[in-house]
Amino acid sequence: MKRVALIAAGLVLAGCGGKIDGGALEGEITKDAEERGIVIDGVDCPSPDTEMGATFTCTITVKGQDSEFDVVQTDDNGNVSYDFGGVVEGPAVNDTEADKASIDAVIDTIGKDITALCDYATREFRKELAADQSCTQAVLAKYESPLIEDYQLSVDGDNAAATDDTRTVTFERQKNGSWLITDIR
Repeated sequence: MKRVALIAAGLVLAGCGGKIDGGALEGEITKDAEERGIVIDGVDCPSPDTEMGATFTCTITVKGQDSEFDVVQTDDNGNVSYDFGGVVEGPAVNDTEADKASIDAVIDTIGKDITALCDYATREFRKELAADQSCTQAVLAKYESPLIEDYQLSVDGDNAAATDDTRTVTFERQKNGSWLITDIR
């Protein structure tokens, strides 16, 4: 499913004569990304003199990787629009240590409270777990804390697996960068 977040900023970001305030735009893009659950390290925008319909490029950094981000000026007052589609649908960024830390945090949280598994499972896996009862009831009946101990973790792009002597927990990276559990075997 393609997610496009086209934002008409609705703010006049112009100083005078159609000059875009790059600093204000960076703040607006950062705020919009956070509201959508998109984790970005930073954004860098120029302060161009533009006119309605002009396109210019900002640089967005996601997990240490820079990518170009097009911005379109929608009127002569400096209002702009931009599309997060390329950011949320781009290829997985290789930051294995950060991915492992995120997955370790999920496993640690579930280890402290097994019912947190319902919060860290994909919608499909929650449905599979719950069947004809609540997810919490199903998890309490099926699993004990800790769910997994002394595990080996492997990350391959947007998929990961944590394996110990008794089970394997599989994960999938979500478009917002978080990791959710897809299966336990």
